[in-house]
Amino acid sequence: MLRFMSQEKYSARELIGYELFLRELKEGQWVFPKDFGKFSPKDIASLLVSTIKSLPDSIQLVSLNLDQPQFIDSQYATELGAAQRDCPDTQIIVELTEHKYGINIGQLRSAASALQQQRLWVCLDDVGTGANDITLAEQMSDVVQEYKFALQNFRGKRDFITSVSPQLQFWWEQARINNTFLAIEGFEAQSDLKVATNYPADIVQGYYFGRPRLTELE
Repeated sequence: MLRFMSQEKYSARELIGYELFLRELKEGQWVFPKDFGKFSPKDIASLLVSTIKSLPDSIQLVSLNLDQPQFIDSQYATELGAAQRDCPDTQIIVELTEHKYGINIGQLRSAASALQQQRLWVCLDDVGTGANDITLAEQMSDVVQEYKFALQNFRGKRDFITSVSPQLQFWWEQARINNTFLAIEGFEAQSDLKVATNYPADIVQGYYFGRPRLTELE
C-alpha cells in the first residue's frame, strides 16, 4: 500500500501547498520505499490525484520528487499530465532531485520540456548541490519554473546564517535573472527566519512550519 506524506509550503504566511513524499506500508509502518522502480508512473499519478482531492480546496500547489531516471521517463510526463488535467485548480510541480545518475543535460532538457507541455512545473531541487549545479540551471533556464534551496545542507556549520548567505544570495539572484520562483526549505527554528528576511522567497517550508505527516485519503 502506498501513501504520500505531506509537508506544508507557505507564501507570505499563507498555507498554499504541500511537498509530497511517497511512503510504503511495511509491517505496520509507513517507510521510505527501497525500490521506487516497482511502482509504475500510473500508480503514482493515481495516488497523486487521490491525495490532491483529499486536500483543502484552498491548496494551490503540490510537489513531488523524481530522480533523473524517473524524470526522463516519458510515462511520467503522460501520467502526471493526466493528473494535472484531473486537478486543474492545483498546480503540480515536479522536483528534479540533485542525485547524479550520469544522464546528460540534453535528455533532462527534453524531459523538462515534455513536462512543461503537460502544464506541469519543473523545479530544480537542492540547487547548488549534486547534479543541480549552475551549469545545469543555466542550460535549463527556459524550462524550469522554480529553484529550491536547502538550508539543511549547511546545518552544523559555525555561524549558520553567515555561512549560508553567499550561496543563498547567488541563487536568489539567479531566480531573479531567470524569472523563476525561489523556494527555501529547511527552516527549523525562529532564528532561521532571518534568512527569509534577508532573501525573501516565494515559498518557504521546514520543520519550523510543519513536519511531514501522512495524508489521509477521502
